[in-house]
Amino acid sequence: MSERILIADDLATNRIVLKVKLTVACYEVIQADRCADVAALARETRPDLIILGRGRTDCSLSTCRQLKADEALGSIPIIMVSDQDDQPARLEAIMAGADDVFSKPLNEATLMAMVRNLIRARGAEDEVLRRRDLSRDFGCAEAPALFERHARVALIAPDAETGIFWRMHLATEIRHRIDIMTQSQALEDISALGGVPDAFVIASTLSETSDGLRLVSELRSRQTTRHAVIVVQDCGEAPSPSSMALDLGANAVLRPGFDARELAVRLTRLLARKFEGDDLRKSFDTSLALAVRDPLTGLHNRRFAQSYLDRLDRESRSNGQTYAVMVLDLDRFKSINDQFGHPVGDEVLVEVATRLKRNLREMDLLARYGGEEFLIALPGVSRAQAQTMAERLRRAVGDHPIATGGRPDCITVTLSIGVAVADDAMGVSGTAHELLQFADQALYRAKSDGRNQVTFVSDAA
Repeated sequence: MSERILIADDLATNRIVLKVKLTVACYEVIQADRCADVAALARETRPDLIILGRGRTDCSLSTCRQLKADEALGSIPIIMVSDQDDQPARLEAIMAGADDVFSKPLNEATLMAMVRNLIRARGAEDEVLRRRDLSRDFGCAEAPALFERHARVALIAPDAETGIFWRMHLATEIRHRIDIMTQSQALEDISALGGVPDAFVIASTLSETSDGLRLVSELRSRQTTRHAVIVVQDCGEAPSPSSMALDLGANAVLRPGFDARELAVRLTRLLARKFEGDDLRKSFDTSLALAVRDPLTGLHNRRFAQSYLDRLDRESRSNGQTYAVMVLDLDRFKSINDQFGHPVGDEVLVEVATRLKRNLREMDLLARYGGEEFLIALPGVSRAQAQTMAERLRRAVGDHPIATGGRPDCITVTLSIGVAVADDAMGVSGTAHELLQFADQALYRAKSDGRNQVTFVSDAA
């Protein structure tokens, strides 16, 4: 299913231009021609993103505040469109709650990068909220911290003088610790430099043009900084680095000309989200470990998977988002235990779990469902995407024999995979429990047809 975007602007020409751009990119577009209709329409359609234009009445600021104050709608990201690249207007929009501001004239690459970035962030935030609710289901949710948390912010400027300038002005706006860091320090073992920064502010140009963008990519790929806040300061290159920076994982890009106030507002909001996500991940990894994790592989167990699927099913019925369920089984695993012993079989299971996890998105569920059987849930995927992902998982296991500590020779292991997609084109529907049964039927067919293959429930019918 395509992501849904709500455009609100009382000027029809503005809506038409945006709709054409977004429709070509395969987004589903909903339009509102009055600010008064936006909240009700958002409740009805549950968009993944809202774009507010200024229009004739210029009511976008009040509409943005109304949406962000609404508990049911406040998590929907908002882009506000400004008629000109005006710093005071942009700051006003950010302070009203806008997640980003797009300035005319229309730069399609930048706009589409903003859209992709915010929808991607919305998906990650939905997963955080899903984990929070699941924690409550298991009685392990913690009360939110009542104290103000102090963050560590790293400034990576083109030169030392600029870094000192940035820190001097930013220190008047926020009370967090602010450090000036070089590019090489950011890529070293930053934990040895006094802790991993919670946020990085990076100049788009460092020693060379686009060095800042390469640094963004490196930080996003590393385990220690994967969840850090990253803000890029555009240094005025032509063409603008905004679209590439956002696609590489920056949370925001600031226009040329350092503005400490805008940076502080953005950092405050982004850090609050980061801390909430950090707390929930920590809670999940500790408080729920014994209750919902398999002790051998470290994956979620059957109990957690069933609760997760039920919640995913409710969300799907509420917002119309598709999801896929896969049941995976190691082919002839009993013969491995019989021939080499259970300790070697355990090593194989652990390695298979590692390979599967490595080839899934962070938002996907991977659980050990029992014995040599695994379960995967994929939110927001189509049948074609599920097919591609299942084949990738099958090859990740079957194409590379597994080395074990007790044997000089590697062991070849293959997977059979059964897949069912909620509301797919073949008419598969039902509860999460029924969808799991469909995937299991598809797995049985994959086994019967020779193993080491992917079968969909529609193919198994």
